[in-house]
Amino acid sequence: MKNIYQRKAKLYRSIRLIGIAGLAMVTAGAGMLSGCSGNKLKPGKGVDGDDFVIAEPGFRSAFVMTFDSYASVDAQADAKMLAELFKTEYSSEIEIKKPGTVSDKAPFVLSFGSSDIRETMSLELELKENEYALRAQERDDGTVIVSLAFRGGLARRKAMDLLLTEYTDAATKRIAIPKGTDVKGSVSPGELIITTDVSLRDPCILNVDGTYYMYGTGWVYYKNTSGSLQGPWEGPVACVTEKPAESDKQYWAPEVHFYNGAYYMFTTYHKASNDHRGCVIMRSETPEGPFEKWSEGHVTPEDWDCIDGTLYVDPEGQPWMVFVHEWTCTPDNVGRMAVAKLSPDLKELISEPVDIFRADETGWATGTITDGPWLYTTKNGDLLMIWSNFDEAGYGVGIARSSNGKINGKWSQLDYQLFSKKLSTDYDGGHGMLFRDSDGQLYLSIHSPNDKVGNRKTLAIMVPVKETGDMLLWDFGE
Repeated sequence: MKNIYQRKAKLYRSIRLIGIAGLAMVTAGAGMLSGCSGNKLKPGKGVDGDDFVIAEPGFRSAFVMTFDSYASVDAQADAKMLAELFKTEYSSEIEIKKPGTVSDKAPFVLSFGSSDIRETMSLELELKENEYALRAQERDDGTVIVSLAFRGGLARRKAMDLLLTEYTDAATKRIAIPKGTDVKGSVSPGELIITTDVSLRDPCILNVDGTYYMYGTGWVYYKNTSGSLQGPWEGPVACVTEKPAESDKQYWAPEVHFYNGAYYMFTTYHKASNDHRGCVIMRSETPEGPFEKWSEGHVTPEDWDCIDGTLYVDPEGQPWMVFVHEWTCTPDNVGRMAVAKLSPDLKELISEPVDIFRADETGWATGTITDGPWLYTTKNGDLLMIWSNFDEAGYGVGIARSSNGKINGKWSQLDYQLFSKKLSTDYDGGHGMLFRDSDGQLYLSIHSPNDKVGNRKTLAIMVPVKETGDMLLWDFGE
């Protein structure tokens, strides 16, 4: 199969020959992906002074957005996410159409990497891998074209971030692109990702008054007292000195949560007598342990394989456990995510576990596993869950959202991913959790790669993320 950029270049040469009048014929038949029917937003102005206004609060944008006819599934997901961010973050709405339906008809076009828009195609051909660009142009006929061009998934996210941050008035939430805007840049995962020298799977990081503890599979922890996540990590140190008598192997994924004055470890072990993995809760007065068994063995069903338990406390103070109902014990070999109420003392489940979603309910995943749940509540009260499965590039992290902001709401999968090799470019990774450093910066911690690649062993890494419009995205900083 030809490289996608070779195909695009061929298309661009054809476009130059047939002219813009024939462009609609090239892409005829492409229908609308999603529109703004049914919304109550008022039609907005497209031009304000010397600016190209994409969207103003309370208005429907005059711009119609088109994306690439060769776009991958994840690129289309990002296009839809950008439109959703206009609506949620900026109280404005933009119409998305597939390529070829807007190039000659709409007076204002936001071209999201669309090779069917000649200005965007020309701009993209100037770029190298991991480069991005934003250019605003006005055609002779008065049509306004704002092109977002990029080469690579992370460059695509950076271009989106550029549009939503650098060209937004913080006070009015008004997005405007000045005429003649022409910005190019590059982004490197290495500039953003903090890579440790700690070889550890399922890293969970706890910040205790500026001291960082990193717990992981094997029931060990590493300690960092430097005040910087890039500082040295000392360890490993055993955090459980007396393992449960019924356990024999697979001491997996310890998570430590501070709750009601003590530290509780939610973790997994294999029970020899019934040949099942299950979740147990341990307790310590300090983050360094030793953690001792608090629940009476596994709190999860004895006839299930269960792993990766995590704690969630709802706004009413009720604790819940979210955990993986493993694919290894489901009738169709598809993993589930399950939830149940915990007793106030965290010793046992006090409700029957309920499966809340399946591994195959998301468009990005190719695997049937559900790994590493972690809950996050947005500023507006949305409840999100990050979790891991496999995509076409390897192990990755996706996001689910509760319909009502509650743990027992209806969960749906977001189309875009928080982490994938398609973003990092070098390595896959997963089993994530979220934490804040001492400056308040939010981070995703994962192990990467999932399997050794060449001389690169599996390491704990951290990716800066931020909340934007009730969504979680990489944080590109200033």
